Amino acid sequence: MLAHELKAPLAAIEGYLQLMRDHTAGDAVASYDSIVDRSLVRLDGMRKLIIDLLDMTRIESGEKQRDLGETDIVAAARRAIETNTPEATRRGIEIALHSDASIPMTADPGELDIILNNLISNAVKYNRDNGRVDIDISADDEQVVLKVTDTGIGLSPEEAGRLFNDFVRIKNDKTKNILGSGLGLSIVKKLAQLYGGEISVASEPDKGSTFTVLLDRVPAN
Repeated sequence: MLAHELKAPLAAIEGYLQLMRDHTAGDAVASYDSIVDRSLVRLDGMRKLIIDLLDMTRIESGEKQRDLGETDIVAAARRAIETNTPEATRRGIEIALHSDASIPMTADPGELDIILNNLISNAVKYNRDNGRVDIDISADDEQVVLKVTDTGIGLSPEEAGRLFNDFVRIKNDKTKNILGSGLGLSIVKKLAQLYGGEISVASEPDKGSTFTVLLDRVPAN
């Protein structure tokens, strides 16, 4: 699976470069703009895959350096929203945050960024144009509850059942043109477990999904 995920974009970029070398679209530089754009998309996908692989191997090997301290998960959510706003705006998708002004917890800020960026970027990526993403964060003395709800394509029960495994990408007519590594949600699951928590999904095809992550406010590890 990993070999395929790495080889497929390389083969595509190689094909695009051969088209350019052979001047297939003529001698006008502008004629190759779309080929360059497609190559950049493929390269961006490979970059994200490599980052996901590094995150996963560090977590699984136990060699990930963690910087645990008091961190505001609401501030982390705002950062993730800001990161994903350009793509959401381009597609007319509204992102709304529902939480207290601040919810402190003991965490590694980088780990919270990974969790929130994966959940919010997926909620945008698999949404419909002019859709909506709602992020709800609440907490009691023991636990933080993070929910990300979208109005997207949704999942069947069978798809939802295997969603958090490594390299799982849901492939159907609605997702065939959506790029991804298949690692993002499995990484979220592994990180949630470091905080004594878990991730789950409730989904309905063509109506949307809600991902719920539970995190201990003071993790044991």
